[in-house]
Amino acid sequence: MQTNSFAATITGFPGRFFIQSFLYVVTVFTFSTLALRDWVKNNEIFNSKSYTTTVAQIIFTGIDALPTITLLGIATGFVFTFRLISILDSVGATDDIVNLLVTIICLGIGPFLAAIILISRTGSAIVVDLGNMKLHREIEGLELLGINISSHLVAPRIIGTAISQLVVTVYFTFIALTFGIALSALMVSTSHLEFLFEIGNAFTPHLVMIFVLKNLIFGYIIGATSCYNGLRVGTSPTEVPQQATRAIVNSLIFIFVIEGLFALAMF
Repeated sequence: MQTNSFAATITGFPGRFFIQSFLYVVTVFTFSTLALRDWVKNNEIFNSKSYTTTVAQIIFTGIDALPTITLLGIATGFVFTFRLISILDSVGATDDIVNLLVTIICLGIGPFLAAIILISRTGSAIVVDLGNMKLHREIEGLELLGINISSHLVAPRIIGTAISQLVVTVYFTFIALTFGIALSALMVSTSHLEFLFEIGNAFTPHLVMIFVLKNLIFGYIIGATSCYNGLRVGTSPTEVPQQATRAIVNSLIFIFVIEGLFALAMF
């Protein structure tokens, strides 16, 4: 009897984990979709007041993070771009440098590292902000005043995070490529400066579409997961850091899975 109970527990865990994970994904997707629907329904497209919260989120997520992104971009330019060019140049594979830079830096490392920065910086901040509002019953007060929480608080954060992810990645990849190529031109050969122009030509409309889509999905996931976990805070202050941790972990898992799916699709 004990053996059968133990076996049922072991075999039941994967099933429960899969069901809980699936329900979490469906719930977050439904939650964010309804929030965006309410935002479109309750806001006027050509009214600048409709974008006040979204612009504030973009400034916090994107503009305020530029110093950190700049330092990380320089480090990436040295660790990845410069070394990749140096290694390929030493083996005579210069024809493959541009394609590898586009694939590895622009479509791989750039969006991934930018997403990690946004998760650790913006995602946690969103959870703490909404969690404290929920804890102090500010959310309840806004609802009693007739304010749509999804349209006023959730959707602007999701939209702002998605746009910021795209902008931050463009800036990050530009710094990483420019610094790495400039360093290789200084240390190896001045002819490597031509890579800057060749990279622009290597970006086909198909690659641009993948780049934009991937970053928007990353930002959407970060914003949606953070908002959802922030609003799950109940009555205990200890729930705020707990939900922040869950949002960070779940966002990282989502990013890893989507990164893998994009890699398989481009293989």
